[in-house]
Amino acid sequence: MYIDDVISFNNIEVSIDKIEKRRITGYIRLDDFSYKLIFTYAEDIEVDRNIAGLILTMPAINYTYFSRKFTLNFPVTERDIKLVKDFMLINAHEVFINKIINRRYDYIKPEFIPSESDINKENANGITELVCPEIVKERDPWNTRKEKVAIMSSGGKESLLAFGIFNEINKPENNYAFYFEESGSHWLTAKTAYDYYRNNFRNVMKVWSNTDRFYHEALKHMKIIKQEMIDIRSDDYPIQVFIFPLYIFLLLPLIKKYRMGNIIMGDEFDDPRGMEDYKDLKYYYGIFDQTHDFNRMLSIYFRDKGINSDVYSIVYPVTGYVEEKILMDRYRNLFLQQRSCHSCHEENGVIYPCGKCSKCLGILLFIESAGGDPRDIMYTDTDIRLLRRRLLKSRLRLDPDERQYAESKLGFSEKGNREINHVAGMHIMPYETYVLSEVPENFRQAIKSILSEYTEGVYELKSNRWQ
Repeated sequence: MYIDDVISFNNIEVSIDKIEKRRITGYIRLDDFSYKLIFTYAEDIEVDRNIAGLILTMPAINYTYFSRKFTLNFPVTERDIKLVKDFMLINAHEVFINKIINRRYDYIKPEFIPSESDINKENANGITELVCPEIVKERDPWNTRKEKVAIMSSGGKESLLAFGIFNEINKPENNYAFYFEESGSHWLTAKTAYDYYRNNFRNVMKVWSNTDRFYHEALKHMKIIKQEMIDIRSDDYPIQVFIFPLYIFLLLPLIKKYRMGNIIMGDEFDDPRGMEDYKDLKYYYGIFDQTHDFNRMLSIYFRDKGINSDVYSIVYPVTGYVEEKILMDRYRNLFLQQRSCHSCHEENGVIYPCGKCSKCLGILLFIESAGGDPRDIMYTDTDIRLLRRRLLKSRLRLDPDERQYAESKLGFSEKGNREINHVAGMHIMPYETYVLSEVPENFRQAIKSILSEYTEGVYELKSNRWQ
């Protein structure tokens, strides 16, 4: 069977090393290869072995599809086991379909690309066995407060907009911005916004980690990967698709410390018409951890576990075009801190986007089509001049309607038709009965009021059309 051919490890083990006042360390062992993961908080925390172990587990899930066993050497509850199994299954589908079959770059050796007959449920599910030697009961529930909000922050438009909105509708002392700093250059993307937040707002939290180095080293021990491709810079990862679960679990000690009842993700609008199954196999196009299903799964899990904190987005009804428009017009000081780029670089203490990657091209397109000036956030005249040419050669991760709408406003393509006007509106998603139903009642109306000022109507999907 195909899955037997791609297995690289007999066992992936997660073990705790130390839990200190500001640091959690542990080991991920992939057979004979062992890597020490480090998570350093900017303030004192209290965390038990259950939560610490789950934090260490999240990065390892990215590789479980390629292992016969996945062993958690720390205390887990029955509820934890269910979540990890669900994550492993979803990750298996994402890796099999999105990274091996529908790959964007040639990271995979040709001999490990499945044939048509190999594309089936058995190979998509994988064969990994979860082993948990120590099962315990849940601890006492956490006493969180529904007005306290943790905003997952990155320097991108979604998190900047969410922070701006909550600072307007909620008491500032109840808003907490959470940043994750990796040991590599990825931190440059967030650093501009983080420095601004530290100088202008309270409740700014950060964790440093070497997780990105673990990801890089793990690839060297996988037989399906073209080793010469590992160090080539691109806007995609060779294997890992489970990125945000780590950030959320790292936040949990701070959730308990500050009693935050809300975890705000940056999921913007994704057109469900473009999220079809692949040959009857369910998958999420590599963005499961940026979907409603992920948020709901974690919200239910946290509720069952007694953590009492809801996971959701407040920008999911609107497109990137609308987000940029609100940022530029309403929260300009936050907009100026935006660095949405896969390859930021620093010159004389100022961080600049590359202007060429798929992320940058989407941002340039949205800003210009919304009437803004990309130079405000350090794009160059050359980036603006070459945008149209670069768009012709790019594979943007944008819904087709969003791209067509923005390009038509700039004259890059034929004038848009009424079918795509929903891009400028708010959306009632198929899992909702009314707009923003996923947002708690105490915040819903205030958020809707702000979004309504910058959108043109409310749209609902009927007969596969936004009306």
